[in-house]
Amino acid sequence: MLRRTAPLILAALLLTAGCSSAHTAAGTPAAPTAPDHSGQSLWHVIDSNGSTVTQLGDDDPVVTAVRKTVVLHSGAVDNRDHRTIGDSTAQEFTFYNQDFADQLRSQQYDTKLAALFTTNHLATRQVSIAWYQSTFPKDMTTAKVQMDSTIEFTEADPAYLSANKFELNKPYTQHRTISLVRTGDTWTITAIEKHPLEAPVAPPKPTG
Repeated sequence: MLRRTAPLILAALLLTAGCSSAHTAAGTPAAPTAPDHSGQSLWHVIDSNGSTVTQLGDDDPVVTAVRKTVVLHSGAVDNRDHRTIGDSTAQEFTFYNQDFADQLRSQQYDTKLAALFTTNHLATRQVSIAWYQSTFPKDMTTAKVQMDSTIEFTEADPAYLSANKFELNKPYTQHRTISLVRTGDTWTITAIEKHPLEAPVAPPKPTG
């Protein structure tokens, strides 16, 4: 088991980089639920008990602003290349508030991320994102967004792929809960909770 410790630590960094257990005032379900395809809004304003007060459409200005921050952030963190990892990390930090950025720097997040990508010659690209039910408190000053991001490894050392059971050009999906705070018209990220990357489940083979 000891010989696999280092690769697993590197994998864990990739899967949880940028994470925090901090919470904003907006609530969220204990576990993700499947994306809503019924035509109802995924954007809920909730009271202090977590009950929905009203729903907002995708074209609501506040929803649009929050979505923009989340989309641009996910693009920065999911489209990585070991040759330009410093630039992409700098771009990533522009979406964080000062406290979260300071927390990550105190954990040497940027240094460890650079080492992970350069040592293992990694490159990743974003394939798609999907939205889940997300919430605002009634004062609309914070948000908690649930989403899936699907990525592929486009480059990686074979040893890294083997140790972590990844494959090149195969989609892996990660569920994320992103907490944001509003300052004027600007939304910044205060915390991120990430699930492990998961490969798609193959459909059952027909019998008979």
